[in-house]
Amino acid sequence: MDSKKNNPRQWIFNSMAVSLPFIVLILVEIILRVCSYGYTTNLFVEDNSGKYYYLNPEISHKYFTIPENATQGNIELFPKVKKPGTIRIFVLGESSSVGFPYMHNGAFPRMLKYRLQFAYPTLNFEIINLSLTAVSSYTLYDFSKQLVNYKPDAVLIYAGHNEYYGALGVASSGIIGRNPILVRAMIAMREYKLGQLIFRLGSVLKGTDKKSTDYSLTLMQRMAHDQSIPYHSKLFQQGIHQFDTNMTDMLDLFSSHQIPVFISNLVYNQKDLKPFISNNGKFDANREFLSGNKAYDEKDYISAKNHYIKAKEYDELRFRAPEMINTLIKKYAVNNPGIHFVDAVKEFELHSPHAILDSTLLLEHVHPNLKGQQLISEAFYAELEKSGMLPDLKKNTHSLSITPNDYPFTAFDTFFGQTSMWLLKEQWPFNEPIPGEAPDHVRSYEEQMAGACAVKQINWFESMHSLYDYYKQKKDLGNALHIMEGLCLEFPYDEEYFQLAGKLSLIQHEEKKALFYLNRANEINPSADIRSLLVMIQHHNYPMNLNNFQ
Repeated sequence: MDSKKNNPRQWIFNSMAVSLPFIVLILVEIILRVCSYGYTTNLFVEDNSGKYYYLNPEISHKYFTIPENATQGNIELFPKVKKPGTIRIFVLGESSSVGFPYMHNGAFPRMLKYRLQFAYPTLNFEIINLSLTAVSSYTLYDFSKQLVNYKPDAVLIYAGHNEYYGALGVASSGIIGRNPILVRAMIAMREYKLGQLIFRLGSVLKGTDKKSTDYSLTLMQRMAHDQSIPYHSKLFQQGIHQFDTNMTDMLDLFSSHQIPVFISNLVYNQKDLKPFISNNGKFDANREFLSGNKAYDEKDYISAKNHYIKAKEYDELRFRAPEMINTLIKKYAVNNPGIHFVDAVKEFELHSPHAILDSTLLLEHVHPNLKGQQLISEAFYAELEKSGMLPDLKKNTHSLSITPNDYPFTAFDTFFGQTSMWLLKEQWPFNEPIPGEAPDHVRSYEEQMAGACAVKQINWFESMHSLYDYYKQKKDLGNALHIMEGLCLEFPYDEEYFQLAGKLSLIQHEEKKALFYLNRANEINPSADIRSLLVMIQHHNYPMNLNNFQ
């Protein structure tokens, strides 16, 4: 008998030798946590009151290997305790879902909430936009693993353009691998402070090229590493595979939790965007684009559309998703009854000349203008109604129909988006000079405020309050109401904005709108003054005028 095998001391020594590295790693992790190193990877964090959650501002550091390029989403509060009568909807997406180049209320999720809240005023809609600029499907899938624990009634998805140059995209400057299993493992490592430290040290030792952190360049240029990706190349196929792998697993996860998903196909500029990079071989993007123009001039619009789509497919700078992405999105809905297909492309075709998507609804390559964002909102709204998850509108006597003119936009929003887009297109890959002003052009107050906000001389919140005072002074109560409604969307738990929106609605004899805002104000902070106004509305007796409005 071997005495060593039965020696307790030897056994203890061997166990300690095996365990020691793990003990050291655990101790390092504990020390890093005690020292508050790195960033939290919780999807949501609490606000100061402890009553609400909002998207963790640091969460994107988990996906951007170059911290300087990490983007932040909106701060949209929602209660920690979900109240009865609440429909909670989360939105997953990229910059188009954020609303770029407009501010928060220029995004389709806000427009959808605006319409839903008046169509179903007895319900409380929480539409929380978790979209981030320049992320790929890895971020969406990783979000979903925590999202299922926050009681969503539905999830809306509009994403797919960033599989090549977005964070962890197959051709991005922040690539850490092209195998989804490997990339997911590395994302999982960042859940731990030690993993964050290792990646940070690796980044410091490796160094980053100047282009990736050059703030004189647009984020698009900093993120694009392999700028030329030929059609049907290995890299081209890897981007599609990456999207399919992440989306399939994410949708399976939502289905297993019986969470309805509404996923939209993607729109992009077909006609008014010349290919960025074209070769002269079999897949010549410029040749297809010119053929499209020729067919369009000859009024052969079906042929023109086909040529424009091929031009986009062959364009080797892949800021516009391949057609296969839209094919996959439709397939997901066909194969799973819990997944609902939203046809945003059809909505755009119905509102585009000859069903060819162009600058009528798109600002450059993929970002819709305000009208385009409204159409995406309408597409989601229609599918939500079709799904049966919303009550029967015919039974709702307090419902208010919303028209395009009702949305809370002012000239500021148009000018802000226009200015932001000029600043973007001045640089790569567009390289278009900013158009000059006519010598006799007099800039309106809205235009001045939008310009100052676009170059960050003033923030959005300050802009809104200045515009509100300006409209009130001019007795332009329609635009004053739009400003206040926009603030209600931005701050859904601030009673003051809802009360002002209600009073402005009363002055303009919009009773149903006034009822909604004043009822909401009373829910947030009950008061005798608000209740008296509600009684007046019920009896159609409210001596509201501009003189007694405060």
